[in-house]
Amino acid sequence: MSDADSITKARAAVEAILRVLGVDRVICVDDTYGDQGSVEEVVAAALGLDAGRLANALPELGESIPDDQDVLRHKVREVWNQLDEHVRPKRADALLVAARQDGDETDDRADASILNELIPEDRFVTLSPSQWEKQGEDFLKADADRRTLFLFDRDLSGDGGDSEGGIKIIASLLARSDSGRLICGLLTHTVAPDDQIEQWDALSKAHGIPRDRFVVIPKLHLRRDPVLFAQTLKFAALCPDFTELKQKTQEIIAEAASSAARRVDEVSIFDLDHIVFQVSAAEGLWEPDMLFRLHALFHRLESRRLAHEGGGLEDIARRLRAVSAIPTECGTFTPPSNAWAIQREELFESDAHINENHLPLEVGDIFKRVGTTSRKRYILLAQPCDLMVRSDGKRQPELGHVPVAEVISSDPIPKYSEELPYYGSTPSERWYVRLKLIHQVRPCILDLCVLNEDGVARLVVGGDSPAGIRPAWKARHAVLSRLIGRAVRKADKLALVAREPAAVAELKTSIASDVMSALFDEGLFEGRIAEADGTRVVTYNCRRVGRVSRARAIGLLMAYTGYLSRPAYDRSFGPSQQTERPR
Repeated sequence: MSDADSITKARAAVEAILRVLGVDRVICVDDTYGDQGSVEEVVAAALGLDAGRLANALPELGESIPDDQDVLRHKVREVWNQLDEHVRPKRADALLVAARQDGDETDDRADASILNELIPEDRFVTLSPSQWEKQGEDFLKADADRRTLFLFDRDLSGDGGDSEGGIKIIASLLARSDSGRLICGLLTHTVAPDDQIEQWDALSKAHGIPRDRFVVIPKLHLRRDPVLFAQTLKFAALCPDFTELKQKTQEIIAEAASSAARRVDEVSIFDLDHIVFQVSAAEGLWEPDMLFRLHALFHRLESRRLAHEGGGLEDIARRLRAVSAIPTECGTFTPPSNAWAIQREELFESDAHINENHLPLEVGDIFKRVGTTSRKRYILLAQPCDLMVRSDGKRQPELGHVPVAEVISSDPIPKYSEELPYYGSTPSERWYVRLKLIHQVRPCILDLCVLNEDGVARLVVGGDSPAGIRPAWKARHAVLSRLIGRAVRKADKLALVAREPAAVAELKTSIASDVMSALFDEGLFEGRIAEADGTRVVTYNCRRVGRVSRARAIGLLMAYTGYLSRPAYDRSFGPSQQTERPR
């Protein structure tokens, strides 16, 4: 049952929402209003309350509440008959709200009573479906001068209407040419808070209503916590302006894109050749990337100009800000959200994208060991310019090893670590980059991941470079082929030869494992040679499984350099106070 504090908080939020929106009137259409209840309902509600709550709901009983049920029943009837007809609805609502029991059972009358408590009396108009049929058009015309919030119960069959009557009325209203100002909400006990988003979307599609033009309000919110009703009402209030904000933003994006395309067209062929091809060739970059970078520059400049031009976006943002700032938080329910998944998309590139497109090795690339059950990951923390492969397929200078740090899911937080937020598959996971657990890996092994669409470090000996790979990495493939080819030829010397002296064969067999390990194992990653149908393949148990965004990757690189430069003081002669970091 909703307590007085919750109703008070929800009422304040509802009043603030209506005030900010300039809503002068709330029209609620519900078949419950076709039957205003009887004295028997009031008496039954009163008998189910303890003395304190009954005195609050029906103060006319006085301080002395009879214990005997028959005496109390008689006194409630007597007081009720003496009440003014304008006071009775308020007292009925108060009694029904107080008598409301927690649970999932349907109780439309009590829901309506709680709603009466939340919306100011001078703004609230309740109608039965039959009354709406007679007066609805008048209220819609009046909305042009006196803004109105329309709330419809989904099931109007109690007054001779349709079980889907409410949503059908909303669909017909929003299809009108004069519906631009309408704010509509669907009240229903057939939708639970936990599936509100899914049901909202389903109703939108089933009835052809844009989802941003109405809001679904579970009646269960009223019994769980009226603040939840205020919260959902706030979403209804936000929807029209959010729709306008998104529409105007999309128009700006489209206009800015056209403008950026024109500016790219205006760049001379001399500048295009220099920027797109000559610079790319020198740095080992993909030419279309440079063209997209140029377009992105012009698009960003034009979007910024258009966004501030005329102040239209700020006007909408100001209205939204005023509504969004109204407090409607509560601890009983958190609306479902995709914000975590959206943020993860901004911070991480998928392995499918970077591997299938053979994107070059970058700081922030994440790897795992294939063929193990370990959940550990490894992230590359090398300086971006050092990782750049130039047009000749080489780095300047060629790196002997690059640092990769362990990434683990852990609780508690590991010492000397940086969190990798939004990594993993659920918000409850916590992943950390362990800056003290660094492995030095030959970059040529990680380079092999770039060559394969599945991201596995693999090279077909004597094979061709992948089709569509960037020119610098086509040259890199040749460099890697020569490097690994030399290791394979050394390994070939251990192959047993027919009619070979037994002593030589025995020696080769005894040292084969050590030599193969020296040639192909990295410590962290292990390599093996396999042969099938005359084709030899060198494969390492290393696979690229993702990439963190450039900004976060640079932040991790800075954290790593900060860790390396941490001070190491001599150990104090005095008692240990844990004031100095250990070396």
